[in-house]
Amino acid sequence: MRKMTFGALALVWAGLTAQAGSPQQPGTAPPLLAPPIRPLADSYLQWPLPDSLREYGPIDGKRLHVYVDELAAISRKSRDAGNQWWGRITGTPAHDETQRMLAAKFRNLGLTDVRLEEYQLPPVWFPTSWEVQVTGAGRTVALKTAHPVLRASPTPPGGLDVDGVWVGLGTPADFSGRDVRGKAVFIYSVPTPSALNHSARTDGALKLAEEKGAAAIVIVLGIPGNFATQLWGSGGEGPNQTKVPWFSVGQEDGQTARELFERDVLVKVHLRLAIEIRSNVKPAAVWGVLPGATAENILVIAHSDGFWEAAVDNASGVSSMLGLAEYYAKLPREQRRRTLTFMVPVGHHVTPDVSLQRLHDTGKAFFEKTALIINAEHVTTTQTYLYGNVLRKSNTITAHRFFVGRSHRLAELLVDDFRMFGVGLYELPSSRYGVAGDLSKLTEDAPGIEVIESNAFYHSDHDTPDIIPAAGLESITRAYAKLIDDVNKYDLKDLVDPVTPGTAPLR
Repeated sequence: MRKMTFGALALVWAGLTAQAGSPQQPGTAPPLLAPPIRPLADSYLQWPLPDSLREYGPIDGKRLHVYVDELAAISRKSRDAGNQWWGRITGTPAHDETQRMLAAKFRNLGLTDVRLEEYQLPPVWFPTSWEVQVTGAGRTVALKTAHPVLRASPTPPGGLDVDGVWVGLGTPADFSGRDVRGKAVFIYSVPTPSALNHSARTDGALKLAEEKGAAAIVIVLGIPGNFATQLWGSGGEGPNQTKVPWFSVGQEDGQTARELFERDVLVKVHLRLAIEIRSNVKPAAVWGVLPGATAENILVIAHSDGFWEAAVDNASGVSSMLGLAEYYAKLPREQRRRTLTFMVPVGHHVTPDVSLQRLHDTGKAFFEKTALIINAEHVTTTQTYLYGNVLRKSNTITAHRFFVGRSHRLAELLVDDFRMFGVGLYELPSSRYGVAGDLSKLTEDAPGIEVIESNAFYHSDHDTPDIIPAAGLESITRAYAKLIDDVNKYDLKDLVDPVTPGTAPLR
C-alpha cells in the first residue's frame, strides 16, 4: 500500500473532521483549522543518519531537550517569585542559579578547571513595575501585553495621563498634519522578522515620534495573536535610555486600542513605568575544559540569560553546548586533537557582554592557538508561516542566517557538514557587519561560526520549550560535532586566514 504524505493525510483529516464534527451554528464562520493529527513534537521532519555518520548517533535530541526544560523551569521560578520582569535575566537570582547549575553539570560531565568568574557590570537598567490603560468610547481597557522597551525612560511615580493618537505605520506621511506633542503615540510595526527587527525601528518611526514631541510611544508589533515582546531601545541619557517611555503591546491588544481610536475622537492613555538603575551587579561567567592531545583550542560559547522562559534564546544553544560536552567527554583524550573549552558568558541582554569583551581584550595567546569558535545561539526553533492573520506552525525547523570568520576552508566545511544533517541555512552568509550574536566581539580573533535564527518567538512570552524541536537540537548538535572533527583534520596554518583590516573576514 502506498504511504500517504503528511499533506494528503491532513486534507483527509480536515474532511473527516468537517463531516464528523458538531453542526455549524447559523451565522458563524467555519473554523479555519482542523484539530492536529499528531502532536507537533512527534511530527517534525528528521534527517536519517547514514551509516557513514553513525558515530554521531549518541547525540540524542530528546535528551538535549531536557536541558531546555530545566532552564525554562528556572525562569518560571523567577515569575512565581512575583517579578513582573522575569526570566534568566543577568544579575538576578534566576541567572545566578542558572550559572551555578551549569557549572555543576560541567563537573558531572568530567570537565576540568570548572569555575565561576565574576564580573562587575556598569550601572544596569531594571524595570520593576508598569501598566498601560486606554480609555475611550465609554470603556477603559488594560493592555495586558504592555511591556517596556529595553532602557525606556521612566514615567513620573504616578504615571502619565495624556491624550492618545494612532499614527499607523508612523511614516512621515502618517505624521503629516498630526499634532502628537505631549501625546501617547501608537505605531503599528511590521515584524521583519520579529522583535529583532521591525518596521517602526528600521524605518525611523520611533525617532520621528520623539522628534515631534511625543510624551510616550506604544509599539503594536504585528505578530498574529497577543505576544508580549521585549524590544530593543537606544539613545537618550543614562544607561542608553530612550528619551521618553516606550512600550510594546501585542497585536490583539493593539487592535483593541485601535478600535477605541476609531470610535472616539478623544482617547486617554494612562502609562506608568518604574525603573531602577542598579549598581554593584556582579554576575558570573562559567568555564569548563576538556583537555585534548595538544595545547591548541576549540572554544564553544552559549549565553544562558534571556527573557521569560527563553527557550530559543538561548536554552536551545546551551542545550546544544552541553550535548557537545557530553559527546566529547566520552571519547578518550587522545581522540580529541584539540582542547575543548566551554564558556557560558554573563549575558548580553541588559548590558553589552563584559565577559566576552574581556576575553577579546586579554585572549591573544589563547586565540593564536584556536582553530574554531562555535557560538551556539538560537540554534533551533519551529518554522512558522503567516497565513492571512494566523501564525501557523509547521513540522519543519527554521533555516538559519549564518556567519563564518577568518577561514574560507571553515566556510566550506560548515556548508557541507550542515547539509549532511539537514540543518537549513540562508543562501548567503552574513558579513562581519551583520553578525547579531555573541560571536560579534570575536570575529577577527580566530576562525569562528555563528548559526542563528530569530523568528516570531524571539524575545517574547511565547518563547517556550514546546517550540524547540528535539529533532532540531539533535541535527545541529551533530553538525557541530562533525564540524569539530573535520576542523581537527587540519593544521592551523591550513585553516586560519590572515586578518585584513577594514574588511569582512569572508567576502
